[in-house]
Formats: sequence, C-alpha cells, structure tokens
Amino acid sequence: MASTEDTALFRDVFEANPDPIMIHDADTGTVVRANEAAGALLGCPPADVVGMHVGEFSPSGFSTADANALIAEAATSGSAQVEWTTEGPDGKSRRVEVSLERAVIEDVTRVVAFIHDVTEIRRQERKHTERSKQLQTLVENLPVVVFTLDPDGVFTYSAGRGLDELGLEPGELEGVSVFEAYGQYPDIVAAVEQALDGDEVRVTQKVDDLVFETWYRPVFDDDGELTQVVSVARDITALKRHEERVEALSEATNELLYSRTETAAADTVVHIAQRIVDQPLAAMWSYDDGDDTLSPIGATGAATDFAGVERPADLPEMGPESDENDIFHAGEPTVIEDYQALSNPSAPDMPMRTLLCLPLDDQGLLCIGSDTVSSFDTDERFLLEILAGTAAAALDRVERETRLKSKQTELERSNEALQQFAYIASHDLQEPLRMVSSYVDLLDSEYGDDLDDEAAEYMAFAIDGARRMQEMVNALLRYSRVETTSSEFEETDPEAVIDRTLDALQMRIEEVDASITVESLPPVEADPNQVGQVFQNLLENAIEYAVEAGIEPRIEVSADREDDEVVFTVSDNGPGIPDGDREDVFDIFHRTGAHDTEGTGIGLAVCQRIVLRHDGRIWVEPSEDGATFKFTLPAVTEVRGDD
Repeated sequence: MASTEDTALFRDVFEANPDPIMIHDADTGTVVRANEAAGALLGCPPADVVGMHVGEFSPSGFSTADANALIAEAATSGSAQVEWTTEGPDGKSRRVEVSLERAVIEDVTRVVAFIHDVTEIRRQERKHTERSKQLQTLVENLPVVVFTLDPDGVFTYSAGRGLDELGLEPGELEGVSVFEAYGQYPDIVAAVEQALDGDEVRVTQKVDDLVFETWYRPVFDDDGELTQVVSVARDITALKRHEERVEALSEATNELLYSRTETAAADTVVHIAQRIVDQPLAAMWSYDDGDDTLSPIGATGAATDFAGVERPADLPEMGPESDENDIFHAGEPTVIEDYQALSNPSAPDMPMRTLLCLPLDDQGLLCIGSDTVSSFDTDERFLLEILAGTAAAALDRVERETRLKSKQTELERSNEALQQFAYIASHDLQEPLRMVSSYVDLLDSEYGDDLDDEAAEYMAFAIDGARRMQEMVNALLRYSRVETTSSEFEETDPEAVIDRTLDALQMRIEEVDASITVESLPPVEADPNQVGQVFQNLLENAIEYAVEAGIEPRIEVSADREDDEVVFTVSDNGPGIPDGDREDVFDIFHRTGAHDTEGTGIGLAVCQRIVLRHDGRIWVEPSEDGATFKFTLPAVTEVRGDD
C-alpha cells in the first residue's frame, strides 16, 4: 500500500495538473473524484462533478451505455481512447482527447480519465490539410510539369497540367527511372545527371515537337546528402515559336532594306509570311492605278503549285470587279473565312478556303491562304500586319529609287550631251571667230583711215563684239571642261592653294592696293587645281567690283570645320549683291547690275560647278556691307600615315 506521504503527493499532483482529470467507478461509470481543471471544463466545482455519470456530460449521440462500455473496455484491457467535442461554460465548443487508463487506487479498480484539450491542435491540422489540398490543387492545375526524383533518378512525384502536353496522367511517371523514360533525349539525361551530382540546373530542352524550360534543384539533408531533386518544367513551345516569328520578321526588315526591285521585295515578304503563320500559300500583288488592277509579283513555290502555274507572274490578276480589289481599296486587313463563298473572286476555280488579305497601303496586296477552313490567331495577325507595313514601305522606297534612278540616268545623259555640246560649240566656234577677228583687224588697218566717224564707230563695235564673243567662247570652254579636265581628290591644304592664288594675283593686288586677310584653313579632300580656280574667281570678282565702285578692296578669307565638311567664307567691302540677285549670280553669263568692268559672267557659274563636283554647296549670305560668299568642301576625315 502507498504511504500517507505518497498519497498526499499523488493528491497534490492530481489537483495541480492543468489538464482535467476524473476518476470513474469501473462498474457504474460515475465520477468518484475530479480535479479543479475538470470542474472548470464542466463549469462547476469539482465536488459537483463527483457523482455525475459520464453520460451526463458526453456529447450528443454518445449515450450512457456507450460511456459505460468504453469505461468497461478500459477497466478490462487497461486503456481506451475517445475524442469528443464538448461545450464549455463559456458556450464555446472544444475538442478534447480522452485517454482512459485502468488504475488500482486504495485496493479498488478505478478508471482514470485524462482529458486533453486538442482544439487548437485540430484547428492547425485542419488548416494544414486545407493548405495541402489547396497546394495540391494548385500544382495539379499549374501549366507546368512538377516532379521529383530520388537519388537514383526515379520519379517519386509528378503533377501539373503540363503533363497533358506529354500525354501523361498525374503520378503516371512515379516509380519509373528518368533514364528509361527519357534516355533518348541526351539533353535531359545530361541535365539530370548534373542535378544528381548536386548542381542546380536551368536548361531549355526539346521533347519531340515541344520545348520546355526546366529547372532542377537538388535537396540535401542536414548531413549534406542528396535526398531528392525537385524540378519544374515549363512548356515554352509557343514562346519559342513567337521568338522565331519575330526573328523572321526582323530578317525580313533587314532584307527589305536591300531589295532593289518589286519582285525581290515580294519574294522576301511571301517567304517570311509563310514562316510567321506556317501557311505555305502566300502571294503578293502590285497595284497599277492606270487600269485599277493588282498584278502578281511574288509567291511561294507551294502557292504556284497550288494554282497550277509555273511562275508567280502567271497567277490571276485582281481586276476592278474582284472582291480582292475591293479589300485593297478598303485598306483594312481582312480574313475571308471561306473563299468559295465570295461572289466575285479573282480566281473562282482555285480551291482556296480561308484567305487573309493585307493591303500594302497604295502599293499592293499580300495574301496568305489555306486549302482548309482555318483561322489566324492574334499573334499571327499582329506580326503579319507589321510585315505588311514593312513591305509597303519597301515597295514605296523601291518605287522612289526606280524613279530617281531613271531621272538620274536621264540627267546624266542630258548633262553628258550638254557638256559635249558646250565643248563642240565652243571648240568649233574658235576658228570662225578667229577668222572674223582677223578680217575685221585687216579692214581696220587697211581702210580705217578712209572711214568717216560713223563707219569708224561701226568698225569699233565689230572689233569689240568679236573680242567679247571670243572671250565668251573661251569661258564656255572652261565651263565645259570642269569635269573633263579634273583631277582625283586628294588631301589638300587650302592655305597653300590660296598662297599660290595670291602669287598669281600679286600684280593686280599691288596695283589697286588691295588688302587680303587669310585665317587658318582646315585641310579638305578635293582637287587642288579646282579649289584654286574657286578662290581666284571669288578674289578677282571682289577686287574688280570694289575698284569699280571706287572702294579700296578689303577681303577676308576664313573657314570652319562642321562635322564632315569645311565651310569657307570669302567676304569683301565692295558694293554687295542685291537681295533679288543672290540666287541668280551663279547662272552662266549672268552679271548683276550695270558694270564698267570687263567680264563674261561665267566665273561664279564655274565656281558652282566645281563645288557641286565636290558634293558641296555655294551661296551668298545676306550682308549689309559688301558681299559674303560661302561654300563647302569635304573635310579630311582620317589621319593619313606615311606612304
């Protein structure tokens, strides 16, 4: 038997235990003792609990007979368990776990009920279960494949909607080795082996026609041993297809930049269109507003075979009455869901079904078709519309370049003919003019003394006219020789050129006491002899017109580098040029105002011709005092090394 001291200790432990404890009579099930916690559970003093039968505070549906049977089971077998939902004195439901244990107390067999409140535990368990279900639902519906591998590479879990693309059910791979299931895919085998070696791997892998972006992450235990590999594979087939389409569109843009003919541009466009939508039937028509007809200029091989023709040019035209012509004039991309349902198709005998027509502004029409009723998704339509815009711009550029090339050829022929005419005319006029001048001089020397004043005046006019005509012919010859007697461009020092020019004009400069100031002049890529002609003509004009106006010539020459060209400035203090004549001064044989100085009016025309040959510009700047000429020549753009 237990000592009095032990009994007191057990009693103290019984009363101090924070969990409710009841002691039941093994035969009747009544409570013979309860601690404070048990009283608190039932909302009454422990003494009031004593004598109560367990059926009185059991949950509904649990009868007194059920309670007695449970107590009897514990008394017989030694223990029993039950979990109840009970309502406390505060009205709140509690979930309690009751453990019944047989005990002999003071030589009497009793059943001790240990009651443990598991309300919070069960709430957390429910929450965990709900979250697990949510996570499982989420994983199962994610558009990816989620799987795990054990250290031997065997699938231990597989889920996700991405399995549908592989023709698999969730869990179907579990228990299968990845090396058996995907041994024919070297990329997958290599990535798995690397992950099983402990490396995290991110890789793009192909499985037949599908492309996956897969992440493999090794998981280790506390000892650093690999326990599993967790993987997520995302189907990026559509994304890769979109990238390929965008790349194809980019290629088309680059290729179209170098297309020089309609057919070359059309060939590029139809083949890129085929790549964008995986539709082999693509063709392109060019619009002729003269007869309001669209004529074929390009097609894929599949399109010509489908139409039963040998060349794209043999495809049917789209005349003014055709439905396709109406779509072109409407200017909006249009999907013909069933070509056979059109009232006025351009090719009624062609077994076309779905057709996408893309107007190319006012340049033409791009068509992509199918021999079945199909559709074009939003991505395809968007990229094709960009392609159509690029194609329209390319055709517009080709048209402009064709017109420009034709005009350039025409101008070159005209310029060549003009140069030939100027040279022949001036050259062939030399001999007749010399003859006229010679005979007029003979008449003057032989019979000049016999002429009266009026006849002498006429003779003077004839001599002066012949001389002036000779000067104009010589000037015209110089003008025509700007191209034919030119030299190759070379790095030229304008300061050295102008020094030689000043040497040539030295006597005239000293005669009129002219002052010429030259600033620093950057080097240019030019014909040095022709640059000298420009400077000489401008300086001579500035000197002569200032002297004619009674002004002591003051001339300044300067230059500034601007990007890839040098802008030269020649300004003087002469009488200047009227605003209305600033553009006309460069016309051949044109002289502004009335002048006493001799001249043909061709010097500035020669300057302009030389500057234009150097791809430069020459103009007269507005000036309140004197005249200011500016002209440009190409700057030296690279440092030349020693030869």
